[in-house]
Amino acid sequence: MSESGDYNPGPWRGHDFGSARKTYDAHVGRSYSVAKSQKKTIKDVVEPTLKTNSKSPLVIACDVTGSMGSWPATIFSKLPYLDLEGKEYLGPSMEISFAAVGDAYCDDYPLQVRPFAGGKDLENRLKELIIEGGGGGTAQESYELAAMYYANNVDMPRAKNKPIFIYIGDEGFYDFVNSDQVKKHSYVTMSSRTSGKKAFENLKKKYSVYLIRKPYETGRGNGLSVMDQRIYDQWAEVLGADHITMLPEASRVVDVIFGILAKETERIDYFHDELKGRQTDAQVSTVLKSLKPIHGGLITEDSRLIRGL
Repeated sequence: MSESGDYNPGPWRGHDFGSARKTYDAHVGRSYSVAKSQKKTIKDVVEPTLKTNSKSPLVIACDVTGSMGSWPATIFSKLPYLDLEGKEYLGPSMEISFAAVGDAYCDDYPLQVRPFAGGKDLENRLKELIIEGGGGGTAQESYELAAMYYANNVDMPRAKNKPIFIYIGDEGFYDFVNSDQVKKHSYVTMSSRTSGKKAFENLKKKYSVYLIRKPYETGRGNGLSVMDQRIYDQWAEVLGADHITMLPEASRVVDVIFGILAKETERIDYFHDELKGRQTDAQVSTVLKSLKPIHGGLITEDSRLIRGL
């Protein structure tokens, strides 16, 4: 269905995308000041442990610093798609844990973790996140704190397959895990110094990890800027190029999430048909171009491989 209308199935009946976006934009504008006035602490935004009995857990960790702009609000406005179509890939027991990432060197809430949830409860979980809009301006954020938390503090005893973990962000991670930060924010005590690379290696043992990257800068022509190339290379070293997608616009982020789920569940043909039935040709092109590193030659159209996207 068109994204300009309401989304009616099941618990999302009557959902209006525009109204949802305005509601969440208002929340974003006041969430930090409200949190400070209520004197919220780290313990209020990160529970010591998480557990889900879902057979298909999904983690979405979004950078909420200033450079990410409207991306968190876009995800919120499209929760019906994320919930209902996500279950098409992962099954009816799919639950999502949302996390927010900032910079532990300058932000008050550099890691926020919400319990796994599904259906309309996803609205409440996303609204619990504090959109601080900070960041340190070094082209690095504390993504490694989320990696340490989810690798060590999450129990998923009924997961049928390797759970999926999707980062959404534009910057790089810190080369080394700060022991004081990870103890304070991730509830992990380190016995020795750990690199950021090692933190992601441990995360990958437990999850299939992907990154949806918003370009950090505007490059020349179709290429990456020097800074973007450096950030990309750092992530590619730990995740692999086939687990990174570059996406220039927030409006297509949920579609790209579906593309990742399609890859993991071997339903790429279904994904492509569903996408074409719902989006314009230009929107389809943006999504498929973004997903090309992940899907490779697996997407088909009229039994032909799509090339040169």
